[in-house]
Amino acid sequence: MLAAEGAASPRELTVLLVEDEVLTRLMLADELRNQGLQVLEASNADEALTVLQSSLPVHLLFTDIRMPGEMDGVALAKLAHARFPRIKSIIGSSGRPEQSIGDFADAFLAKPYDLRELIAQVRRLLSESGCEHYEAASGQNRRNRAGGRG
Repeated sequence: MLAAEGAASPRELTVLLVEDEVLTRLMLADELRNQGLQVLEASNADEALTVLQSSLPVHLLFTDIRMPGEMDGVALAKLAHARFPRIKSIIGSSGRPEQSIGDFADAFLAKPYDLRELIAQVRRLLSESGCEHYEAASGQNRRNRAGGRG
C-alpha cells in the first residue's frame, strides 16, 4: 500500500518510509509528520522504488530490512544510494544487519524503535544534507501544535 498525504511541495522535506508492519509504519509516519515532515509510505521495496523513480522529492529513506518481496531493505538502500546518492538513509530492524551499513546507509535503528532516537537521527541527517530549514520548520510546527504562534 503506497500512501501519501497530498503531493509534497518543493519546500517540504520528504521521508520515504518503507515498513511492512502496518501499525509500526503508522506510528512512525505520525511521529515524522508531527515533526513537520512530508511522509510517503510504502509497504515493500517495489512500492518504494516506484516512489524513488517518480518525480516526487525524497530527502531521506527509512527502511526496514526484512520485508516481503524480492528485495529487502538492504538491497533497497544500496540501490537508492547508487542511483540517488543525495538521499540520506536509515535502516531499521529487530537485529543488526549481517554486513556493515556504512557503504550504503547513514544510520541504523534497532526495533523496537525509540521515537526520540529516530527523530534525533532524522534531524541530524537532514541537517547534514544541507536541509538547514528543517530545524526552523519543525520548531514552528511544534509551536503550532502547542497552541502558540510563530
